[in-house]
Amino acid sequence: MIKRDSFPDILRGFALFGIAMVNIQFFSISTFDGAESLDLSEPESATVAFIVFALFQAKFYLLFSFLFGYSAHYVLKGENSNTRTWIARSVGLVIMGLIHLTFFFHGDILFLYGVFALVLTLLYFRSERTLKVWAWAIFSITAVLFVAIALLVYVGELVLGSKGKTLPGEESIDFLDVALSSGSFLEIAAARFEFWLIAAGPGFVLQGSLVFVAFIVGVLVARRGGLADSVKPNLMKKFAIWGLTAGLFLQLLAAYIFITNEQAESYSFSLYLIAIALNFLTAPLLSAGIVGGLWLLSQKMSLSLLSAAGRHSLSIYLGQSIVFSTLFSAWGFGLFQELSLLSVVLIAAATWLVLALLAKWNLKFRARGPMEALLTNFSRMFGSKS
Repeated sequence: MIKRDSFPDILRGFALFGIAMVNIQFFSISTFDGAESLDLSEPESATVAFIVFALFQAKFYLLFSFLFGYSAHYVLKGENSNTRTWIARSVGLVIMGLIHLTFFFHGDILFLYGVFALVLTLLYFRSERTLKVWAWAIFSITAVLFVAIALLVYVGELVLGSKGKTLPGEESIDFLDVALSSGSFLEIAAARFEFWLIAAGPGFVLQGSLVFVAFIVGVLVARRGGLADSVKPNLMKKFAIWGLTAGLFLQLLAAYIFITNEQAESYSFSLYLIAIALNFLTAPLLSAGIVGGLWLLSQKMSLSLLSAAGRHSLSIYLGQSIVFSTLFSAWGFGLFQELSLLSVVLIAAATWLVLALLAKWNLKFRARGPMEALLTNFSRMFGSKS
């Protein structure tokens, strides 16, 4: 039996905090644009949006995805006989994702994880070289597409600008905003599912490719025992140094481009795309810095709260959505578009803290969280019991 490593749980717990900080803006401010819908010329909103963009956006869902791939090692255990359990687990995530995206959050990641976990089954037992080729190929194609689209839009803006014209305006998808403001639970659920059907395609392109790359990297690291207690300190120091310097600089640059473009008199969609591309494509570098920094910190102090949260990752992820949905939907406390960006990110932090404390308390009585137990039982029911 493979011993459970403690450090991945610490990473998961911290990743849940980052995910809450990003997700809450789509519950509370704008279901489509998030903080971008605000007047970012106002100093407080601009400062908070800058921090969320630079420090949280794209970093933590990639870290969470990496850890999901890493966890495949514990389910499959390098044995083909465990494939059935993994497939059952993946199907369980797809089902949970469909329920979650319909009734609580249109930005659900579980459905995507379940789908790509099934795809991962086709590659998991391949050689390390094959996995590396797939990871680099997918990442490179994604990077090229990001850059090509940004360049094409930039050229389009130049051509149209020379003729005194501009690119067609983006059509806002605001029907979910309307539903959240005044609809019943079922009315909001119907609007949320319709919204997801519209946005799922771009979401799969934008997030899906990088999620799958992170899955593969997680598998490769697990094969080498990269997050085990025997991990090399020098490697983690390199991660921390490069990630928290070069990686942080690139993310701050992306956030600066994003905010200054939002504040400019003449908004440029190409600059927005450049900021997003830089944000997403260099996010793994800062994510690696977070891994190295947290590992070094974990060697000096107990991070039991983060570890407890990480052992309840599915329960806390879904719990955050339930809390946010209740607070901001019309059927709950009706706070949608009523609070400042600073207020909502403070609510996100407080929600994570309360759920993490509940997770730590739960570990006194049970080995796992309620949703983790449900998914495990589902996997065992339809999969191998080995």
